[in-house]
Amino acid sequence: MLAKLLLASVVLADTAVRAESVDYFTDNGFGNPLSTIHHPSGEHFKDSTYIAYQGPHEDAYVCAYNQASKKWSGPVLAGVSPMGKTPDPVDNNEVDNHGKPAMMVDSKGYIHVAFGAHGGNPMLGKNAFGTPAGFGRGGKLTHLVSKNPEDISSWKVLDNISPFGTYPQFVQMDDGDIYLFYRHGSHQSDWVYQKSSDDGRTFAPPVSVLKHKVQANGTLHDAWYAWFAKGRGDTITASYIYHPCSYPGHTKARLNVYYMKMNCADDSWENAAGEKLTMSVTKEYADQETLIFKSGDKRCNHGTCRVDQEGHPHVLFRYGAGQARYTRWTGSAWTEPVAVISDGSYGGQDGDMIVDSPTNVRMVLMRNIDGRNEVGWWNTTDGGKTWAKETPLLSRPGGGFEIGALIENYTPEGMVVVSEGRVPEHLYRKMYLLGKDGPVQRPAEEASHIQKQLEILKKSGDKPTPKTDRAAKKANKGDDE
Repeated sequence: MLAKLLLASVVLADTAVRAESVDYFTDNGFGNPLSTIHHPSGEHFKDSTYIAYQGPHEDAYVCAYNQASKKWSGPVLAGVSPMGKTPDPVDNNEVDNHGKPAMMVDSKGYIHVAFGAHGGNPMLGKNAFGTPAGFGRGGKLTHLVSKNPEDISSWKVLDNISPFGTYPQFVQMDDGDIYLFYRHGSHQSDWVYQKSSDDGRTFAPPVSVLKHKVQANGTLHDAWYAWFAKGRGDTITASYIYHPCSYPGHTKARLNVYYMKMNCADDSWENAAGEKLTMSVTKEYADQETLIFKSGDKRCNHGTCRVDQEGHPHVLFRYGAGQARYTRWTGSAWTEPVAVISDGSYGGQDGDMIVDSPTNVRMVLMRNIDGRNEVGWWNTTDGGKTWAKETPLLSRPGGGFEIGALIENYTPEGMVVVSEGRVPEHLYRKMYLLGKDGPVQRPAEEASHIQKQLEILKKSGDKPTPKTDRAAKKANKGDDE
């Protein structure tokens, strides 16, 4: 009888613990806490998955999940953003949202974060890769490193990269070399990379990849949005779209889709057909040598790019109102772009993909349909001609989600980070780590961190402005992406 009573008490205790668990690992994401263009937002190293995101005051926060012990740690404040405000706004129009962090773990286990800038400003010096108008709205690109390997508790700044970067993207090669790609300023700036061969302790000077240039009319300026990732072997892929940036009369136009590949053995570049390129790439040269899809006057926005076993690229981009479209290089040509989701939900789609073979691809996407927002997998087995939907990993009415690129070196338990979308009362967001079976849970008391921030907002007298927030978020995302 005693044994039965003890067993019953254990079962009840375990049930109580599980009942107190939640799907999110923290609730202090802030504004638009992550995106696919700031990447990776997390990396798995040994037993743990490390995650970076934008928290209160637009600062960089880090959490970690140990898959062996099933324990979470953090959030930890890793670095302070110069673009943040106190108290935190409740109107997203007052949040810059461009300084979100990118993260990587070096070969020795030290965790690196780059964050905190929307192009910098003239007080930081001369932007050698941008015009005066290309300085942006401020901030400073900051490189953080953990003081100890595999430990998120303490951080220091390494002052070894340009302060002018926007949209930082880490790419680490098999030999340990690290490439940090970013836009060197605001719109009217080159996209560049800095290379490190000593685990990020020093970086070589910036090297231009995509060239900004004023057109003959003197008002239209060539600009770009780009996405870089490790390819097959010692290569790096680049997929990008064109932004005709005009002053005065600036628009959020995004056009065309392009692709090229870097050979890291000699830092040379080539197009999908293997033809060598002369760097850095201008708009006219890109149209001639690297164009995938000509969009006409239809809006195209960046997505992600992954490669198959043959090294051929598969590209996700967003078309029109945000419809996810897919194309792949067959070895001789690009396939006709196909809408991944064809059930009428055309807006706000974004995500990443896993290429299992030239014809088998899994794509994790966020989307809205009939007022319900979902995050889930879409699969093709015929090279992208048709796509089948799996049961959503997350689903909720209204509010939406934001999604990052895939976790670097992901495991089936933790593959991608997602943040909650807009809520009426404030800009704090719940953050989720999703695996193949759904969100990784955490005890509710460990995941709750915004009570202090909510009390500060209440004392400050700020009032929520949901209509302004929604419009501003839409406007911000047009620039942010």
